Amino acid sequence: MYYHLRDHIYVTQFRDELVLLDTKRDKYTICCKQISDLIISAIEKTQANTEVSYFSFAVPPTLQDMSTLQTLIGDNIIEEKDNSYPFYIDRKVDSDGVSNVDWVLPLENKKVRMNFSVVKALMTLIKVNFYIKVCGFYRTIRMIKKSRNSELTYIIPSTEELRDLANIVNKACLIYPTRTKCLEWAMTFVLLALRQRWKCNLEIGVQNYPFFAHAWVECDGKVVMDSQDLREGLGIVLNEPFRKLKV
Repeated sequence: MYYHLRDHIYVTQFRDELVLLDTKRDKYTICCKQISDLIISAIEKTQANTEVSYFSFAVPPTLQDMSTLQTLIGDNIIEEKDNSYPFYIDRKVDSDGVSNVDWVLPLENKKVRMNFSVVKALMTLIKVNFYIKVCGFYRTIRMIKKSRNSELTYIIPSTEELRDLANIVNKACLIYPTRTKCLEWAMTFVLLALRQRWKCNLEIGVQNYPFFAHAWVECDGKVVMDSQDLREGLGIVLNEPFRKLKV
């Protein structure tokens, strides 16, 4: 028996603390080092032992540890499964984080005329805002995950193609009556990219000192139309729909 994070829980490590993202509650939780070490040990180093009644850890768990794990199970943070946890956990143990990130639309001088592509982008942006406000963050992430067809092969577009799509999304955001934030921009971009069979991810990164969260689009290991320092400075807590697996 193994421990897994529940499907609505995402995690990263920033310095010596884990940051949990609960997409059902749309809430971040920063765990103290003791709880962080316990969760990492439970997720990555446990394996069923048929001859004893507890799990084998790098360090044998205390009764308090086992009680804490049961509390985490009761709080729907972790669950028991028959296979090991498959996903990679991003760790920024030595990061100084990022500073002065004041996100605005990544506008360029290139003008985009009102056309069918802009209308599609606007409709997608409206859908994203509806899902976030009415259906909630968890269902919005599920919508993005379901938009990826596992039977299709997705390609890496050119830099110019990514820029063209970004300009189309920007045009839609300028038409939309309320200000678009980084999360809505990135989600809209990824959904449009998936329709073209492009392998693009929604990425959310966080830091603790001070707390800060930011969303962006990544393609082929590169940040699209945003600072390339983000993926190095922030702990990446969520990457969908092409979620990174353990090597």
